[in-house]
Amino acid sequence: MPIMDAKELALDIDDLRLLLTSSKRPAVQEWIKAKIEEIERKIASQEKQQAAVSHSIDSSPATDANKSATSSSLPTVKVTNYGWDESDKFVKVYITLQGVHNANPSTIQHSFSNFGYDILISDFSGKNYVMTMKGLRDEIVPESSQIKQKQDMLLVMMKKKTEGKKWEQLTKLEYDEKQKRKPKFDDKAIGDDPQASLMNMMKQMYEEGDDELKRTIRKAWHEGQNKRNTAEMPSLEDL
Repeated sequence: MPIMDAKELALDIDDLRLLLTSSKRPAVQEWIKAKIEEIERKIASQEKQQAAVSHSIDSSPATDANKSATSSSLPTVKVTNYGWDESDKFVKVYITLQGVHNANPSTIQHSFSNFGYDILISDFSGKNYVMTMKGLRDEIVPESSQIKQKQDMLLVMMKKKTEGKKWEQLTKLEYDEKQKRKPKFDDKAIGDDPQASLMNMMKQMYEEGDDELKRTIRKAWHEGQNKRNTAEMPSLEDL
């Protein structure tokens, strides 16, 4: 059986396991389990055939050692570009890497922690590739997470520990930064004096904004003063 077939079978098992986690009907679950066992038997049979072929050509441990030495001497590229999205159950990270679908699965090592992952692709197109993610926005389930080889892309599927929770940002740092930039509303102040609350919000936006935002606020402020023709609003120097 060709090596490509073995990789496809492994991907089929990954998909079936995902279906198993989302399936609720016992009959469907049993059918999926039986299918997984059937495919695993096929893979085991192929591995025996490959072992026999390897033995016949006298593949020695020294060969593996040479491969390892070659891999360690190659330049290492840290991949930092990615895209991501989320569903109720999974957070998915898309890592684009030309030709990665042709990489031997045995050269792709990965590990998941509760708040991140590490991926290493050894000796791919003359380089080693490292992909690391730390400090995720929320906790994941490592044993239910996986990676898949897609066309020119690695798909990292991380199982959410809290299903249905929207992350909004991939990392906790990004989430915290976004929260800091949100205008702060004082419900009591709004009830007592809506005008004062609006002024406080604009003051905060002006102080924390960049030059472009400050110019926009100043322009809107002056236009509002001209339209109202009133001196009730404070000057920008008071912000």
